Amino acid sequence: MTFRKRWLYYSLWFGSLSVSMSGCAIALKVASDCGNVQILSNELSGNEAETYCRYAASERKKVEAFWGPTWKETIRIHVDSSYQLSRALVPAFQGNRGFMEMPLSLVRENRGSLLHELVHIYAPDRNLFLAEGLAVYLQDKLGGNPGFPNFGRDLKVSARERLSEVSSLSVLNAGRMLTVRDSDAARRTAKTLAGSFVGFLIEKYGLAKFRDLYETKNYANVYGKSLEILEKEWRSSLLGKKT
Repeated sequence: MTFRKRWLYYSLWFGSLSVSMSGCAIALKVASDCGNVQILSNELSGNEAETYCRYAASERKKVEAFWGPTWKETIRIHVDSSYQLSRALVPAFQGNRGFMEMPLSLVRENRGSLLHELVHIYAPDRNLFLAEGLAVYLQDKLGGNPGFPNFGRDLKVSARERLSEVSSLSVLNAGRMLTVRDSDAARRTAKTLAGSFVGFLIEKYGLAKFRDLYETKNYANVYGKSLEILEKEWRSSLLGKKT
């Protein structure tokens, strides 16, 4: 399947998965407003909403300091008990960039990957491997709380433990194991490895080159090496081997 066809498949699937929240967001109660972040919720108390709003605003500053001001509008976070997963990438694909779905339970238990979802707002991308990898890496590196998939455990250690579950990153680069159609275990493995690999690229070769890769998706042009060669370097680094 070509990338174009694969992306069309993902777009159609995402569209059928969730109704666009553009109209819904307008009708929702604004529980708290921090200037560049709004918390929309009919279930949070006033104090809960204000606390979460301040937290979200501080997490937003971290993402913007790292990635740059690629999103300048208000970020709207709908906190509701009907959500099972936190999501911002799907709304962005549906033309509602800047809108985030966040389960009420994750907010109250401080387990929601808020910074992860903010990364998806600042850097949405059709390549799920790179998009999820960047979000996982930055949640681990900058996030104010632990979140899926490693929940605060060292990302490199977690990736090392799961290396044998994926024989080639080309599988993940093709978008497999990274959607909600996949099992929780498969997504946890895929996102852990993606986050570790993106972290390896950024830490070894610099953010500027990674931004070029994010834009072009061409490993050879950006790094002078194929994905396969870069994967060998990454695996060796995780296992403590010299390349």
